[in-house]
Amino acid sequence: MKTRRWLATGALGALGAAAALVPRVTRRWGATAAERAASLPGDELVPNPRLRTDRAIGIDAPPAVVWPWLVQIGMGRGGWYSYDNFLQVGSSAPTQSATGIVPELQQLEEGDTIDLIDRIVFRVATLDPGRALVLYSDQRNQPTQPFTKAWSFVLTPEGPGGTRLLVRESLDWPTRGVGAMMYFADWLSFFLTRRFLLNLRDLIETAFTADDVPPAPPAQPTEGDPAASGTAADAA
Repeated sequence: MKTRRWLATGALGALGAAAALVPRVTRRWGATAAERAASLPGDELVPNPRLRTDRAIGIDAPPAVVWPWLVQIGMGRGGWYSYDNFLQVGSSAPTQSATGIVPELQQLEEGDTIDLIDRIVFRVATLDPGRALVLYSDQRNQPTQPFTKAWSFVLTPEGPGGTRLLVRESLDWPTRGVGAMMYFADWLSFFLTRRFLLNLRDLIETAFTADDVPPAPPAQPTEGDPAASGTAADAA
C-alpha cells in the first residue's frame, strides 16, 4: 500500500510539474529573457493582460527585407505562413500563404482591418514601417468577441544583417468562463505562431539576396570632416 501511495504521489507530482513547465515553454518559445521583459508597441493597449505570450525567431536578413513579408499577412491577403489547410476551415476567403512579396498588398495604414479567419477581425493600431506592426481587437470592432487582444510583431536588427522577429500576444477578458476557452486558444496559438515563424524565416532566407536590401542614405558630412572641407574648396 505504501508503495502504491508513493507511486501515486510521484505521478501526481510529475503531472503537476509538467503542467507548470509546459506553459512556460509554449508562451515564451524562442524569446530571450530580455525580449520578454522589454516594453513593446502595443503594450499600452492591454496594460494588465491576464495572459501574455512572447515568441521569437532570428532571420538571416535585415528588417527592411523582412517587413514586406510581414505587412501582407491576413486572410484573403498574403495568408499567415502557417497551417493553411487548418485555417481554411474557418475562412470563407482563400488562406493559401504567399510564397513571395505581393506588391499590391504593401499599402497598409493604421485603421485598416486584417482578418485572422471569419468573424475574428483585427484593426491596425500601430504601423511603424520596418519596425513594428500592432493589431488590436476588442468588443468595439468585434461585438461578439469575448476578449481584448493586442498582437505585436516587432523587428529589431541582430548582428550584421540579421533580424529578430518577436511576436507578443496580450489578452484580457471579463469573466472566468471565458478564461478556460482562452487558455485552450493559447495552445492553439502556440502551434500556429511557431509554424508562422519557422515558415516565414525559411521563405525569407530562401528568397533573400544582398540586392534586396534598400541602399542606405548617404552620410551627411560633419564640420571638420575632410570630405566636407574638400567639397567646400571645390565649390570655391
